[in-house]
Amino acid sequence: MKVLAAGEDHKFVVFGGVEYGTGKIIWHRGEFKGSEGFIKWLDELDEAYPQEPVLVVLDNVGYHKSRQCKMWWDKHKDHIRPFWLPAYTPNLNLMERIWRFLKAKLSCHRWWADLPALGEATDQILVHLKVRFGASNSPSLNLVQNFCNSA
Repeated sequence: MKVLAAGEDHKFVVFGGVEYGTGKIIWHRGEFKGSEGFIKWLDELDEAYPQEPVLVVLDNVGYHKSRQCKMWWDKHKDHIRPFWLPAYTPNLNLMERIWRFLKAKLSCHRWWADLPALGEATDQILVHLKVRFGASNSPSLNLVQNFCNSA
């Protein structure tokens, strides 16, 4: 007997960071997790802040410290520096709160059969997301438009 499956899983990854002062989010969508996609995001970060010193708060994912990334960090050490969080402390990484918020908005109790549409929805949420940290006792994540209702 043959049992038909729902199909093959398709996915993409999003690398990103938030400027704590302004709430601006810079992200890069790629096909795979790893050094190559992460370095593309770092290059976009470098382009977004060409003259300003940048401190990047990072967890301890292996590809953040890969040989290629170490070479990238070395090449940009006068401009962009990593700040490594202690292992197993996702609560210290404020970007994790944004990822949780994004995933909740995208799921909305639905399945995505169209990967490009999911990518577009991801981009639209990140474009319209207003983030404020430190303005009150808890972070504020607000969407300009409710994408769950409009989807």
